[in-house]
Amino acid sequence: MPKQLILVLTFCLCLFSCVKETDFNQAEEIVLTQEVEANFLYFTLQIEDFQAPTIPTGNLTVVDTTEIRFLDDDFAVDNIVSAEFFFRVSNTFPVSLDANFTFLSEENEPFYEINFPVEISEDGNPVVTEFSQLISGGDLELLTLNDKVVATIVIHTTDESLEGTLNLQSKTTYFLEFSEL
Repeated sequence: MPKQLILVLTFCLCLFSCVKETDFNQAEEIVLTQEVEANFLYFTLQIEDFQAPTIPTGNLTVVDTTEIRFLDDDFAVDNIVSAEFFFRVSNTFPVSLDANFTFLSEENEPFYEINFPVEISEDGNPVVTEFSQLISGGDLELLTLNDKVVATIVIHTTDESLEGTLNLQSKTTYFLEFSEL
């Protein structure tokens, strides 16, 4: 008798259990997302890397251009929904510095810029500055018009005998969305 009772209960559960209908037409509404982290720029600078100012009241400056050709590709334009740039700067210079990253198009038109001050080292020990910037919406459209970035580091002095080191590390996290499968 217990076998018959178990069989009847199982049959009743199958009859009265809830089953949600599946709409297979929703497959077109599937959106896949992905985060991709990539190293962006990194360098170490000493005072001899800085160029003397062209005018007497100027500051010592380092300028470097790096190509980032993938930002203006169709894949990037169609699939990147936001990007976050993260910078970590270790500084032992006893004067203030500014970091500037200007994104340029193939025709050298500036479409996007990231700027931040670098903290001063009062005693020659490394002081770390961290800065992040999230880019989305209309700013993202401006960012994807570019294929190179000009990094400019300005040290607010004309003293070329100053001692110190600046170490910059950065990464970018790209947030991707694939809606057309």
